[in-house]
This record gives sequence, structure tokens and C-alpha cells, in this order.
Amino acid sequence: MNDSRQPSLFFITLPDLHKLCAVRIVLSNGMADTEVRSTQMKMCRQLLFLHQDILTSPVPGIFNQIWVVMAIPFYKAGKLSAYIEKHEAKVEAPQRVIPVILQNCLLYSLTARLAPAWNKTGHLLVQGREFLSEMGKQSAVVLNINVTETQVCLSIEAYTIRLPPPELREFDISQSIIKDFDTHKNAVIEGHSILNNWCYVLPSMKMGKILSILHTAPPDCPFRSYGDFQMHWDNLR
Repeated sequence: MNDSRQPSLFFITLPDLHKLCAVRIVLSNGMADTEVRSTQMKMCRQLLFLHQDILTSPVPGIFNQIWVVMAIPFYKAGKLSAYIEKHEAKVEAPQRVIPVILQNCLLYSLTARLAPAWNKTGHLLVQGREFLSEMGKQSAVVLNINVTETQVCLSIEAYTIRLPPPELREFDISQSIIKDFDTHKNAVIEGHSILNNWCYVLPSMKMGKILSILHTAPPDCPFRSYGDFQMHWDNLR
């Protein structure tokens, strides 16, 4: 990452927070632990795009809870009830919107609505729907939001980055194994043949260990097609 510029600051006056409310949605207790996080992110995104008048966010550090910020009349109209009942979730009593809740919801909602024009990649938002296949320089920004009782401060810092797609040789795999893999569509590169088996995982950019490399999804994979992977990616952005 290079070519950083000084951040640009934008200040926005908040509406009267007393005209808004925040509700916490708690997901069903019957859900498997492995499903909770993905369901939380999926519901956040679905609620956000079902209703243009709300802001959503995962509750930081708690995988089975969601914040929703809305106008009080919207809450009283019960427009979220059918969706919440369908997903067997519970809604806690509305409460006053405080700056930290609004800040979390603004940042998540803005990031979600900017995709796929700008895509979350670690702490960056990278421009362009095809950013994963771009070999050259790309535009990216770091977006930060700070909320007080009276105003919102948006900080936007621009970068020029390179994010080239990985190649098999980068993982210290022998040339003979790579050649066999390229020749046979059913070939599998097992973990013991991948000497450099760490990689960055999108969208968080946390480090993950490569267990094997295949041309197609294995039989026990929950994703059966590229479309399944794309939908999962969309839910996590």
C-alpha cells in the first residue's frame, strides 16, 4: 500500500437523537454455533436492504445480537415484526440512541451500501467490482466515522494499492506438483505439499492456513457453486 494522502474531514450535523430509537435483536438460541456469525451478518444486510429508513450493525463482540437504529414512528409502525418473527428472533425494548451505537450502525450500513462499487478488504475499501482480478494499481480509501451528541465526522483517506491475485508458486509448491495440478482437473494439492501455507482471508484480511487446493469444491463443502461463494461473500461484507 502506498501513495497515501492526508485524510479529508467532513462534518455533518445530526438530527435530534430523541426522535430516534435503537433496538437490539437477539437471534434464536436454537442455532448452531457455526451458524450464528453468518446468520448475524446475513440478517444485518437483509434488514438494511429491505428497509431504506434504518441503520443496522452487528453488536460488537457478540455474535447473536444486532443493533437497529430507526425513527420512533418507524418502530411504532411494527415494520420489522414479520421479518423478526420469521427468523425466530427476539426484539428487546427500544432505547435511546447514544453516539457509540449510531457510530457502529453508520459505519456498517455505509460500508454495506457502498459495495460492490467499494469493497471491504481489511481496513480498506477497494474500488471496483472486479478488484480481485486486477493486476495493476487500484484506488482504495480508509473510512472512519466519529459520532458525538451533535455531529458526525467522516474521515476519508485515499490510497493507491496493488492487490494482485495469488499464484501457486507463491506457496512454495514444487513445480512438478503444479504441473500435474494444471494438467488434471481432478488433481488435489494436499497440505503437506504446500510449504508456505499461510494466506490472507477476505474480507477481514486475517491470516488463515491453507489445508488443500482444488479445482472444484469438495463434497463436504457447504458451497456447491461460485454463486454460493458469492452469496456468502456478500453476506460477510
